[in-house]
Amino acid sequence: MAGRKMKLTGKKADKKYQRDRTQKLIEKTKDYSLLQKTPPRILKGKAKWAYKRLYPVLNESGFVKQADLQTVVTLCMNIELLNEAYEDIQKNKISKATYRTVVNPVTGEVIANDFAGYRRNPSTQILDSATAKIKTLGEALGLTPSARASLLSLAKDDENEESLSDMLQKESDF
Repeated sequence: MAGRKMKLTGKKADKKYQRDRTQKLIEKTKDYSLLQKTPPRILKGKAKWAYKRLYPVLNESGFVKQADLQTVVTLCMNIELLNEAYEDIQKNKISKATYRTVVNPVTGEVIANDFAGYRRNPSTQILDSATAKIKTLGEALGLTPSARASLLSLAKDDENEESLSDMLQKESDF
């Protein structure tokens, strides 16, 4: 899909079509379970802290449902990775001098430590990766509220057609 991402909003200051689309999303997903209040047991430390801070905001929006739990958990994990990488960069700096040790082949004694250059702190790569994942995580696998809004905008408004959730709730032979 090209173009801008769909904006989900209920604010009067935003455009009417955006508010209408948001309201349609809320109506179509009203039967979905709400996001659980307690953080999943897999989350520890800062990831658990992030979930507790994000939950009220996500729950208040009304867009995020229990179906989005894995996306939220992954987001919290990446927030923890980002924080830990940042703290490591603060402690150990962005790059580190590396030295090559010259050893006497006969005695095994260290003769010299020659400067070999600088090496990038691996935490900078973790920080970069976590930042990108946090930014794009909501778009992954079509589970985010924005992705649902995109799907709803493509769906027909014909009430006679069976919805995807109706099809999934039926018993099947396979």
